[in-house]
Amino acid sequence: MKTVIILGAGQFGRAVSRLLNTEQMDLIAFGDNNPALHHMGEEDRIRMGFPPRVPILPVDQAVAMSPDCILTGITDGCRTRQLKEQALSLGFRGEFLLLEELYRCFDIRSATLKQMARRLHQQDIPGQIAELGVYKGDTAWKLNALFPDRRLYLFDTFEGFDSRDIQKEEEYGCSFAKKGDFSDTSETAVLNRLPFPGRAVIRKGYFPETASGLDHETYALVSLDADLYAPLLAGLQYFYPRLSPGGMILMHDYNNERFQGAAQAVADYEKDDQRLSLVPLCDLHGSAVIVKPAV
Repeated sequence: MKTVIILGAGQFGRAVSRLLNTEQMDLIAFGDNNPALHHMGEEDRIRMGFPPRVPILPVDQAVAMSPDCILTGITDGCRTRQLKEQALSLGFRGEFLLLEELYRCFDIRSATLKQMARRLHQQDIPGQIAELGVYKGDTAWKLNALFPDRRLYLFDTFEGFDSRDIQKEEEYGCSFAKKGDFSDTSETAVLNRLPFPGRAVIRKGYFPETASGLDHETYALVSLDADLYAPLLAGLQYFYPRLSPGGMILMHDYNNERFQGAAQAVADYEKDDQRLSLVPLCDLHGSAVIVKPAV
């Protein structure tokens, strides 16, 4: 069995720790340059998603444990190189596994989406496809390619976060998002990416106002990727009742430290409406799949 440390104790580092094959790799420590993490108690670490009894140390102390392997727990190329250079300067000569490189090759969320589509096709689940929170269309083009014969509704402001939603974020303490974040996109840019743009219907503006006139539409698959509490709660309230039996929702950020509004939206929906059949995924962004029970 190889001993391993993870450099970078943020959300991605914690997600990677859950993906380790514990029969082959023994995680002995996290290394991070953030001193606020070094003195956290065991209860706080577990609450934040760290594995039990694994310390969070300064990078130099973690590297001094002489692991067989160092796994970098970040996807940013510049920060990855900085951590690797720091480990080398501290005398580490073992194996490196760089999440930045692995992330380019393997995508759990996209693989899950393909399997969801396959199931929906096999079961002949009726309904259209939709995404709330489109941004630059990274998921929209996959949905369009997986369901070329179905209408794809794309809901987004295409101008970044709305001030009304930011007000809720501040009120509930869900994130540090700012008005206009993710505004570097456009309807035209998204449509130009799609393999079947004629099947896409752009609904630009503030959700759920942009769902006006669609009250009788039904959906087989919905991607909820609006990041913030208010639009995600509105998305659950609008889409879940309109899901066909056997239909599914792929929800981004359910276990995301940066955007905690997704988990809060689910909790509030379940409190006020109904319990959901939800399965968390072990991808880097903490996604979840919601399935509407078949009749």
